[in-house]
Amino acid sequence: MGNLLHKALFQNGLIPAYSKMADLASLRHKLIASNVANVDTPGYAREHIDFDSELRRAIDKPKLQPVMTNPRHIPLGNWPNRPPRVQHDKTTDNSTGVNSVDIDQEMADLAQNQIMFEYTADMLARKFKSLKSAITGEIR
Repeated sequence: MGNLLHKALFQNGLIPAYSKMADLASLRHKLIASNVANVDTPGYAREHIDFDSELRRAIDKPKLQPVMTNPRHIPLGNWPNRPPRVQHDKTTDNSTGVNSVDIDQEMADLAQNQIMFEYTADMLARKFKSLKSAITGEIR
């Protein structure tokens, strides 16, 4: 029963989705910080992730559940959890022509990412608070 309860609470539903959103927002923050730090580095290629497609890829369950019986097997789908694909943007130039980083766009992305992370953290806190309330029998 305990394993079933654990699976229902922490492997299905919103808690894993919010957890993956927080992980992706954290990675996106690191990439944006790296881009800002290298704004004046000649030839630097802006790094980013497609947040929506990576979240979808992380949450979607594969139709087939592959089993790896040998470490040399090729993983299928998002199993085991593959790291997000970091993209390098070498095609666009910013106004200075030094590299592909636009500081104004990075600052806007950083603000948007901060909002996303705070929302995700708040929703996770609410889920755990309601779970605690259900376990202890406290009325909110």
